[in-house]
Parts: sequence; structure tokens; C-alpha cells
Amino acid sequence: MYQNRLRSTKLQPTKKELPLYSEKKILSLLLLGVSCLSLTSCQTLNLKKQINPLEQLIPSEYYHSPSTNQDVEITRKIYGFKYQFSSPSNERYEWSWKYKRFETDEMIRRFGVPKSIFEPFQANKRNINLRRKVLKKSLYKAEGQIISPDFSQMVPYYMGFTAPLYALTIKTLGRDSSPRERVEFLLRFVQDIPYGIPPTHSNNKVISGVLPPPQIFIEKWADCDSKVLLISSILAHEPRYKILLVYLEKHLLMAFEGRPHRGDKFIIFEGRKFILADPTGPARLPLGNPGSDFNGNFKKVELLNVTAENRRIPHYVSKRIQVRKIEP
Repeated sequence: MYQNRLRSTKLQPTKKELPLYSEKKILSLLLLGVSCLSLTSCQTLNLKKQINPLEQLIPSEYYHSPSTNQDVEITRKIYGFKYQFSSPSNERYEWSWKYKRFETDEMIRRFGVPKSIFEPFQANKRNINLRRKVLKKSLYKAEGQIISPDFSQMVPYYMGFTAPLYALTIKTLGRDSSPRERVEFLLRFVQDIPYGIPPTHSNNKVISGVLPPPQIFIEKWADCDSKVLLISSILAHEPRYKILLVYLEKHLLMAFEGRPHRGDKFIIFEGRKFILADPTGPARLPLGNPGSDFNGNFKKVELLNVTAENRRIPHYVSKRIQVRKIEP
């Protein structure tokens, strides 16, 4: 299946020795704003400024499920989304929501490291600290000699964009729905998003084949890493969900803390059981079935930590949402 054919560079975008900036280069990058503005500064941006469109990306390994349909309305000020998909009970729904365009574009542009980070530099303490700041502002992390997207930063940073999706889940299923029902429903929602592998570069930055949640709906496709990031940032709005990222050799899964049903595959982390899931698609794998890529072994796991402040609804998403059940 497409979900198994992922590039080995996805989770480890480079195995080169960590490049070292010159002090002058790092300072210039920071001053010129390698990363886009923070959430606070985004609130004060002048929306009358010229819109600089995002680079349109072309996926590889693209696959579109016949059960889904997506429509994106783009104006000078807003992105409007309509997304049709099939539920686990094979009922069809259409969800509608909106984002403010300027803030959305700026926050998408924050993700990714500048290409110049791969240039050599003098490894003194000051330069190393400045380089770490560039990585953090770019929502990246360094682990030994490897840099990669930092999902523990990305989930809280982009959670505002998934607030409407969490609200749509509750509106569709009802507040009396069980935690497992919501996970199963959102798994199908994300699995039905067309599958495609993003490029390694976008907007003159290295993005390691990952799309931030709002960009997924603008592009209308995503791969395993991006879909794990998306569903994690939706479910993180509910404090009861404890989420693990499960890194395999060439794939990324997730797991939710809970009581496994009979036949569910799970892992034990710090004495607690986490039920495995694969939101990649196009295969509609239920919760507890991580697919053939999982053979009981994994490289590492990472527990996501989200605070109450991350769960606030920001100013750049509309509170107007709509659920429409599509009759056969």
C-alpha cells in the first residue's frame, strides 16, 4: 500500500554532520526573520499588506480516495474549507470551517530551516547557541548529528488551526460520545485525506517532507508524518487523550492511552497501555491495527505534552463551523 512506501529521509532529513554557521550568518538570519512572526506579533500584523502566496507543492506517490471531496475557497482575507468524507459507519459528512489567510500563511512559513543551516561555521559556544535558536524558531530539533521537525513544538503551535476540527467532531458525534468513538471517527477523517509525499523543500526552506496542519487542507493531501501531526493536534484539545508518537524505521505511527479491546495492538510506556493507530490511509485501518509496518519493534517513542493555554481558540480561526450529513 502507499502508506508503506515512505522515504527514509522523512524522519532523518540529513545524516550529514551538523553544519556550523558563521556568527555573522546566524545573526543576520535571526535579524532578518528566518522564522515567521510569533502568535502574539501575528495579532498586530497589518492585513492590508500585499499577500505573498504560498508556494504550491506537487506531491509524489499521490492517491485520491473516491469517498472524499475537498473544496478550498481562497480570497484576499480568508481560507474557506469544505471537506466530505466517510465515517466508520460509512455515513458521509461535509465539514466546513475558515481561517484568516494572512496569519495562516505566516504561521505556515515559520516551519522549516533555512538552507544556509547546512553551511559550515566555527563551533564556539556563542555560535552553537545561536544555531539552536534558529532551529527552535524553525520548529526543528537536533538529536546528535541529525536534525528533524520537532513535533512536540509543532503540535502546540498549530493547535489553534485544529480547534474548529475538534469542535466539528463534538458537534457531529455529540458530547456523550466515548473517547474511543472520537478517535475512530477522526482516524477515518484523516485517512480519507488524499495521500501524497511532500517535497523536502518549500518556500526556500527545508521542510523534510512534512506539512503543518493548515497547509494540509490548502494542498488537499498529506503523508504519514503530516497526518499524525494533524490528528494529534486535534485530539490534544481534549485533556484526557495522552498521545505517543511511535517512530519506526521508515514510518510514523501514533498511540493513545486507553484500555485495549480484544485484538488491539498496544505498547506499554511508563507502565501505561497505549493503543496503536495508523492514520496514513488510504487503507482504513481501525484503532488497534497499526498495519503491516509494525512488527513489535520501534526506534523510539515520544509523549506529547500540551498545556491548557494551547487549547484556547485563537483569533485567526472562525468560530463558525458547519456539519452537513450527506444523504445517499
